[in-house]
Amino acid sequence: MTELGQRLKDARNDKGLSLEEIQSITKIQKRYLHAIEEGNYELLPGNFYTRAFIKNYAEAVGLHGDELLEEYASEIPKANADVPESLPPRKMRRPSTPSKSSSVSSKWSSVFPSVLVVLLIVGVAALIWYVVQSGDQKTNQNATTNQAEEQVTSDENSGSAPDSDEVSNEDEATSDEATTSEEEQKSKDEESAEEEKAAEPEEEPEKEEAPKMEIKKVKSDTDNSTFEITNADKFEVKLEASGSSWVALTGASDKKDVYESLAKGKNVTQDLSKESSATLRLGSSPSIEVFVNGEKIDIPKEPVVQNVTFTFKKAE
Repeated sequence: MTELGQRLKDARNDKGLSLEEIQSITKIQKRYLHAIEEGNYELLPGNFYTRAFIKNYAEAVGLHGDELLEEYASEIPKANADVPESLPPRKMRRPSTPSKSSSVSSKWSSVFPSVLVVLLIVGVAALIWYVVQSGDQKTNQNATTNQAEEQVTSDENSGSAPDSDEVSNEDEATSDEATTSEEEQKSKDEESAEEEKAAEPEEEPEKEEAPKMEIKKVKSDTDNSTFEITNADKFEVKLEASGSSWVALTGASDKKDVYESLAKGKNVTQDLSKESSATLRLGSSPSIEVFVNGEKIDIPKEPVVQNVTFTFKKAE
């Protein structure tokens, strides 16, 4: 067993993970993982895949893959041109034949100008008819108005003028009635205003709306992210597994609330409202969706091993 293989194996044992669990996290076959630990690189499919497998294995057990490759560069095979120099030529595409839809489209394009001309003629005819009808209606209305004015003038000329005394008495009576009516209406308006004022409820002071919960990303590195949760009454983390992945959720009190390998389709919900912060470590971030208080958290998918830190400030 090589020094690199022993270091990877020790890191795996410290995490309490088996080769089967590492295989589930990294999607690397168990026989290749065993070959890496034993230093049998000739059993791996090529130098390029050897380096890639070692990097993924290291990240799955909490080590930095790039640093490990540099440290043991003399021990690990160097990457070579495992990819073919040229790719086979693409197959010739068959010439496309005109489709039925294109023939229908061409027919429609030939008929469309004729239809447009017919619609234009109909629109002009409708406009002329509307103008003519409007003119006739206006002429008839003017004639009716003139006849009514002539009739009123004739009636005024034929009637007899009333005596000046009768007119004066009628004016005085009308004036007295108008004054009395105005005073009564004013009194009723004042009474109605007082009743409405008394019936109106006292306005309650407007309540200030509580600030909405906010989840803000305050730091983002390649494999480390930090989120700040403010104006929230609770701190609840939900993990939904779309594939197999190892997860570890630890609160500020160093209590491991979740520490297990989640199978596809399994969900875990943890209430951390009593914690001021929490740390989440994902063995395969593409296989896990993270929700905080029902809101999905955006976590990078590369590299697959991700560390997420949450800080929680409860709403006052």
